[in-house]
Amino acid sequence: MQRASAITTLVLIASVAFTYAADLSPAVNWSSDDDALPEVLPKKMSGKTDDEIQKALFQAYENQLKVISEYSGHVLDPEFPYGQFKDEMPVTNARTSNSQSDITFYNNNIRGFVGYNKNSINIKWVPNQVVTEIGWKEWNIRGRYTFMNSSFFDQGKYLIKLQDIKYLAGTTLSENTEAYPSTVPKSSISYKNIISSFITSGSLEILKNSDFPNIKHFVEDIVFQQVADRIVKDTHNNITVAIRQAVKPYIIFKNDTDPNFPGVTGKLIVGGVGYSITNTVISGLSNIEQKLKKIAVKMATNTAMADLRMTVHKLDGKFDFKLEESKPVVGKGTFAITRIDVNVSFNMLKPAECKAETAVNQPVVKYGTKISADSEKTLTNAFVENVKSQLNTIVCKTLSQMIKSVK
Repeated sequence: MQRASAITTLVLIASVAFTYAADLSPAVNWSSDDDALPEVLPKKMSGKTDDEIQKALFQAYENQLKVISEYSGHVLDPEFPYGQFKDEMPVTNARTSNSQSDITFYNNNIRGFVGYNKNSINIKWVPNQVVTEIGWKEWNIRGRYTFMNSSFFDQGKYLIKLQDIKYLAGTTLSENTEAYPSTVPKSSISYKNIISSFITSGSLEILKNSDFPNIKHFVEDIVFQQVADRIVKDTHNNITVAIRQAVKPYIIFKNDTDPNFPGVTGKLIVGGVGYSITNTVISGLSNIEQKLKKIAVKMATNTAMADLRMTVHKLDGKFDFKLEESKPVVGKGTFAITRIDVNVSFNMLKPAECKAETAVNQPVVKYGTKISADSEKTLTNAFVENVKSQLNTIVCKTLSQMIKSVK
């Protein structure tokens, strides 16, 4: 690519396909430290006491639930999912001083962000952190300078080359949306070599020394802080996407609306007429609160039981119904549910051991087609019982798949 076009080139920091370490994109890697997942910890802590495992497991699962809660329903999706780097950025004017001289750097510009040779996002469930590492072969800082001391004054252009640069920073895993930092330490950026070139009007030998204090201060304290803050901002959306992909298997309700909620069939109590409820759409699934009540570990019996409470608020939706009378009655219904409570107990070491109990609180169902009071009562009861049954199944199935996926 020619230099003239590189100035305006936008390059995706992350590729569209985020993958696990076994199938990494050449543009970016993201990986999950699965050894710290709650369901893996008991086996990784083999030899520890039940109490030690129980405490570690409780902390790890609480951290994971915070992340799950943030991404349930995808309501916190970034406006545009992938961050971008421009190839260059300006650096503010800076006057640097030491005991012998001053150098002012101005019209400063740094280039080379597009040409990274490493870009990885590592999700660490414990200690609740995301580590981002990006590497570059070379950056070029160009601009103008003014040098002065007690006996000499000079002005001109400069070029500073940095080689083998690395950005390494940790940000929070939970509360990634709310508590993501606007700044990271300048020490997040390191390098192996620096070469400086100053075009002077005289033989100013000190500016030929790349270790000159003013140059080092300008690069390591001023440039690095501004670049680090720029990078942490530009990588936020990519970190968000990576976390969402990593936590996706653990989210019960992956979208706020489920347009394909399973239906139910049966017969009316009075008359034995067949009925069906189909095309159920439920919205509000992102209004979920999940809390860990307790964990009981007994490794001798391969048991790590977790008791979890889930509460979903303000659900609503619609469905179609049909009564198989001599002249079939077809119509639509709408519903609103104040709250659904799900209490689940499952063994993290044995996926099949799971029991969920769902309670539907204050359901209100309305029918767009006039039917008898007995028919309304039967259909409403069938609808509510179907919601309970389906949620019990969905919750235990998701938890079982979560455990199996890391074996």
